[in-house]
Amino acid sequence: MNTPIVLIIFKRSQSVKKIIDILRIFKPTNIYVIADGPREINEKSDCKKAREEIDKIDWNCSISKNYSLKNLGLKKRFKSGLDWVFENESKAVILEDDCIPDPSFFKYCDELLTKYKNNKKILTISGNNFNFTEESELKNSYFFSKYPLIWGWATWKRTWDLYDEDISDWNINKTKWLDKIYKSKIIKKYWKLIFNKLSKEEINTWDYQLTYLSLKENGLNIIPSINLVKNIGVDSKSTNINKKSRNTNLRANKIKFPLNHPKKISTQENIESKIEERCYLNSRIKVSLFIKSILGII
Repeated sequence: MNTPIVLIIFKRSQSVKKIIDILRIFKPTNIYVIADGPREINEKSDCKKAREEIDKIDWNCSISKNYSLKNLGLKKRFKSGLDWVFENESKAVILEDDCIPDPSFFKYCDELLTKYKNNKKILTISGNNFNFTEESELKNSYFFSKYPLIWGWATWKRTWDLYDEDISDWNINKTKWLDKIYKSKIIKKYWKLIFNKLSKEEINTWDYQLTYLSLKENGLNIIPSINLVKNIGVDSKSTNINKKSRNTNLRANKIKFPLNHPKKISTQENIESKIEERCYLNSRIKVSLFIKSILGII
């Protein structure tokens, strides 16, 4: 496999080992490793152990490392790391160290990166499906969504070049473009709240910005019809996810080849609603949004 593999690691040496064991099956020839530094002295040993697992890669390949001595945090580390990757590459498959893929995930990404490389409407390729599709909906190998899901994903330089970690063109008073996307007031209120927090740097993350990009650009993202990546990142080493959800620890399945491609490049309203409900708008958040709306906060 010639498509570059990007590993974003921190302090999970055991899960880094699991990912490397999977990569050993097909021995990719080009690997990039992005690592953040420890936040405190107690994390120094764990970060070192995670990096030592990279040194155990035992097949012939190019390994490029971008290791930070100090802790940059999610937002700065992802941006600076992927900027570095896409200075050198036109496409990549990207995995964080808590995302354990089925081996078929890589071939799936590789094939779709080639198929849609010139279609600028397609922004990312995800490995995640949190039970969005019923058995009757599995005719195609994947579908399209306005939402990028990033627990194992792939993209092109052309997409990353559009990425703005500060969403600098966001204006809370100019959101008519959201009105064109959403009929539901509650999901619109949700994204207004999230984007406002991002613009004020009240959230230290990188992935909501990718959603912002997709919505602003009226882009589409590929979602597999079955889940291909298992997220094991809910434990004492978690940074952002500190409690289990129905999306964590879902089994990583094997996708069948040849892929069955959809004939139409468009979203499906029923599946979009499921993604919103299972990834963003749980009952607790809906109640919170309702109260904030009454209080005039959003």
